Amino acid sequence: MYIISNYLLFNFICHLLKQMKGSLYLGQFAKVKIFVHWTFFILVSYSLFLGVLMEQHVENLGWNMLFILAIFLCILLHEFGHVVTGHRFGYKTKDIIILPIGGMSRFEKLPDSPKEEFLISVSGPFVNLLIALILFLIQPYSLSNFPYLDISELNSKNFLFLLCEVNFFISIFNLIPAFPMDGGRVLRAILSLFMSKLKATGIASSVGTVLSISLIFLGIFFNPFLIVIGLFIIFSTSNKSSVVNISELLEGHTAGELAMHKFDMLYENLTIAEASKEVLDHQSKNIGIVSEKDEIIGTISRDMLISSLQSHDLKTPLSKIMNPITDVIPSKTLLKDLLNDKIFKNYNLVPVTENEKIIGMINLENILEFMAFKKASPDWENIINEDGLT
Repeated sequence: MYIISNYLLFNFICHLLKQMKGSLYLGQFAKVKIFVHWTFFILVSYSLFLGVLMEQHVENLGWNMLFILAIFLCILLHEFGHVVTGHRFGYKTKDIIILPIGGMSRFEKLPDSPKEEFLISVSGPFVNLLIALILFLIQPYSLSNFPYLDISELNSKNFLFLLCEVNFFISIFNLIPAFPMDGGRVLRAILSLFMSKLKATGIASSVGTVLSISLIFLGIFFNPFLIVIGLFIIFSTSNKSSVVNISELLEGHTAGELAMHKFDMLYENLTIAEASKEVLDHQSKNIGIVSEKDEIIGTISRDMLISSLQSHDLKTPLSKIMNPITDVIPSKTLLKDLLNDKIFKNYNLVPVTENEKIIGMINLENILEFMAFKKASPDWENIINEDGLT
């Protein structure tokens, strides 16, 4: 249990640190990029420190390092359990980030149906349960020998048994119904069969919050690492609930519905000096650049124009400093998919097309404003549709 306690402690400490940058690229498998977080080296150092503090022999320290790497591999297999199941339903994985005895697989989009989310969520713990079963079958001891097995320190005799124990515990622990852990996602998937996903997420989040507060309370009196677990669940619950809330607000809406038909434009042959005078007569921060044939060929922002006044000749035409448009967004593209699209990192405005013709422009600010209006009043959208304003 001492080893398991240390495993859980580092697992959740590193999950709290997952937002901190600094991951080492290990390579890719099955077209999925794998990264290891820098905090992995904290775990290695911590294990070595404990070993030296307890005056362990070099052989024992070696078994400790091997055990860490073995659990590292088990966690990676856990994540690939999610990945493989997700791929079967058509969900691509951005990457896998492995933290010290923990990890996360990041999908490009959330599962649409409760059944898909249920199967994707349970696949990870199932992998660990399967590993535990295999290890139990191949380890050399019978059930009658387990009470007499020395587990005070890692060695060749108890290595497989302890690894089996850890995998079993990982499997069961991950199925605790505390959102956004695997068990919380399973609970949400089941609830989503009978109610909206947003409401199901709210209930699952509430259950997770109650459990996390209980863990924090128990941690005060029994084991401090329970406090870390509770804080992690509270932090993650808030974050994931916001993601689902955003997805719910944008559900069913497309880029074509939100395309702006009225936006400021400047001709490509205008000089920087001339354009700056034009911009003073507008309020827009983002402006479309059009050719002499009145075709949208690029975009420029107010900040880009101001910067160019310092770095370019004032007679430089806008065509030389604009962001040329090479990407467009089909009108039927779902808005919730656009939030994770890198296209907005390259452009201030992006053309929306229908039948290969530009019908308007869209940007990230436009989508965020739509969400703000809809969140402020659920009836807002119905009213403007009835009034013929959209």
